[in-house]
Amino acid sequence: MNEAAPTTAHVLRPHRRIVELDALRALAAISLMLFHLTHVYSVKYGYTTSLGFEWPYGAYGTQMFFILSGFVNSMSLLRRGRPVDFVAARLIRIVPMFLIVIVANVWITSLAPLNEHPVSATQLAANLTLLPMLFGQDFVDPVMWTLQVEMLFYFTLVMLYRIGGLKRYFIGWGSLLMLSYFVCPALDSVAEQASGTAWYAIANSLRHLLLLDHAPLFAMGFLLYMIKTKTGSLWKNALGIFVTAFVFHSIDHGKHNPVATVLILGLVTACAYAKMPVLRLKPLLFISTISYALYLCHNNLGCALIHRLDHIGYPPVVCFGLSIVFAVSLATLITTRVEGPITSWLRTRWERYRSGQLADRPKVAVQ
Repeated sequence: MNEAAPTTAHVLRPHRRIVELDALRALAAISLMLFHLTHVYSVKYGYTTSLGFEWPYGAYGTQMFFILSGFVNSMSLLRRGRPVDFVAARLIRIVPMFLIVIVANVWITSLAPLNEHPVSATQLAANLTLLPMLFGQDFVDPVMWTLQVEMLFYFTLVMLYRIGGLKRYFIGWGSLLMLSYFVCPALDSVAEQASGTAWYAIANSLRHLLLLDHAPLFAMGFLLYMIKTKTGSLWKNALGIFVTAFVFHSIDHGKHNPVATVLILGLVTACAYAKMPVLRLKPLLFISTISYALYLCHNNLGCALIHRLDHIGYPPVVCFGLSIVFAVSLATLITTRVEGPITSWLRTRWERYRSGQLADRPKVAVQ
């Protein structure tokens, strides 16, 4: 894997928004919400009587989201060409709402059935860093582990960009994939014996930091973007996707079906080429606009609401339905009244700051 891929003009050219990819983000968010409020709730807490159905496929929503992120964020970084602006855009979108929700969860986790495990000061402090798993702490809302992975992916992408790993992307991504292939199984094989030792804790933190469990999924998205922009050799990029899928399933312990991976890759590819007009539905595009707030707010609050309604006599299906309506309504309110204004204000301030920086740069005289 040593193919060089120069960053040419067509890679950096602005692209129109691909609404089908927004729809896929909405589908991923819906899948995760259904997973957490049916299957996970039933396993962890249990409805008083059977709900009658479950959606146990949440892992595939996460898988699709990471592949999408590899595609979309590679496009965003390469199009901007300025890592500092890419990181700022991501942090402005993610950090304020994340911190607000983390603080809110101090109260939310005092509600039944979440109050079995109250939030400690150490756990709260670790959560406020946005990367608690690196410090051996759990998120106050278990679903937020994917956000840590996403944050680390942004910095991994920028690191690869800075060292030339996105120009020679088979070397850049290939190095991470090789580490994934050898390190993850090695650590898993000694987990039972070495758990609790200092060296294993450090090794596990480095495993999280380098995204070794999830790098193949982001690499798939990146390679799809290379194919979309006609960067590098088509057959080498396609072979690279096959290798990343092989690595992913080699370290995955059978949690994901390879057939599902093929279907997800096919769906993302079709959407990237705008070949799925059936997904251009207004409800899906609306869910996409509120997907971040929906992701942050559906689980803990939804569980508390379901538990309350279930234990005062509402049928489980009604509890589930009301929790969905509540989550979507709250996410809409937060997106329009909190997240939107904060994000807009911060973006305006950043743009002014960056404009001043660029204006202050000394001009080079043209000879």
